[in-house]
Amino acid sequence: MVRKSLSGTFHQHLHYAAEIYGPLVRIGPNELLSTDPDVLRMMSAVRSPYTKGVFYETGRITPEEDTVVSLRDDAEHRALRAKMGTAFGGKENEGFGFGAGIDRQILALVNLLDAKYISTATEYRPVQFFQKVSFFALDVIGDISFGGAFGYLSQDTDLYQYHQINDESLPVMNIMATMPWLANILHKWPFNMMLPTEGDRVGFGRLMGLVKSVVDGRLAPGAKPQKDMMQAFINSGMTRGELTQQVFVQIIAGSVSTTAAVCMTLLCLLTNPSAYSALQREIDGALSVGRLSSPVADSEAKSMPYLQAVLKEGLRFYPPVLGLGSKQVPKGGDVINGYYVPEGTQIGMNFFGLMHLDFGFGKYQCLGKPIAMMELNKIFVELLRRYDFTIVNPQNPIKAWSAIFWVVDDFWLRITRRDSTTRY
Repeated sequence: MVRKSLSGTFHQHLHYAAEIYGPLVRIGPNELLSTDPDVLRMMSAVRSPYTKGVFYETGRITPEEDTVVSLRDDAEHRALRAKMGTAFGGKENEGFGFGAGIDRQILALVNLLDAKYISTATEYRPVQFFQKVSFFALDVIGDISFGGAFGYLSQDTDLYQYHQINDESLPVMNIMATMPWLANILHKWPFNMMLPTEGDRVGFGRLMGLVKSVVDGRLAPGAKPQKDMMQAFINSGMTRGELTQQVFVQIIAGSVSTTAAVCMTLLCLLTNPSAYSALQREIDGALSVGRLSSPVADSEAKSMPYLQAVLKEGLRFYPPVLGLGSKQVPKGGDVINGYYVPEGTQIGMNFFGLMHLDFGFGKYQCLGKPIAMMELNKIFVELLRRYDFTIVNPQNPIKAWSAIFWVVDDFWLRITRRDSTTRY
């Protein structure tokens, strides 16, 4: 298990086990793997007696405070989600809003591509597209959550060494998700002396310092209220500790998953020319009859059936989250696929095998799903209405490996402006 989690192919290992042994497989002393969507629905239902398993403890960023991810107590988890629900519903963002923030960053991305990365018949300007999409995702989080973009797109640089942080931390998180008891050891002396701290000048510790400064600034005496998600969190009564942990979760989970979804879906399109052309034809058709704003409205994108099929198929092929997401069997045990399973058993899901329900289900559904889908709706229309994309290295078009999330890199593309009349 540990060797496979380090290899970046853990999802394939789980899927292979399910193909050989069936929908319920023992993968550890007290761990089972399910590839049955009905089991996922049953465990995640709102009134299900199942609770989060020890897997989720790896979602604790710092040892002293739980996040909405790591919180396992059902009542406490519901209470924290209730505090956060208004912010993710966007009701306190009127006049600022998810859509407006995403639009600003799409225009910033387009401006960056136009200024530096458009190839022509006489000039070749390949772009590390993964990096630019990641910059977009991070600046969207800053814009809608904390009152302003972080500046990744405007500066076109990896601020705070964020990608180095991901490269270093996600494989470690993947190992701890496989062996959750490791997290408890690392958070105790003397091992905790090796962990990053907010005073560090590089790596994850530097990000911790940034997060603390964001929260401290918003809670400082006389701080002016903003129209963003952070203000909605504050208004709902979230504590300083809860706010700090939520900033971490939004930066890490929100950027990695969106970046993977955009890059892997675009890769699928670029390796399937008929689908790529069909999507561009749908976009062009909507433009020709005046049904697309600029930037495109979320409602307009939702009315495009082929676009919606592309997004759903991209998420089905490459679910952004690949971790086990284990749930704990309740008191008294249960019968699953005809087998009695004792209480306390951890049941993880083979999400790569299921290839659907990418955002979770029921009481564990991802709070950020509406934001993520709005980003995907808008970015594909705005990019494909303006540009043509080709893969720079057909033999190795992208690097992708699993470490709880899909992690991608080296997605080099050649971008050209489309030949037809203006599509703005």
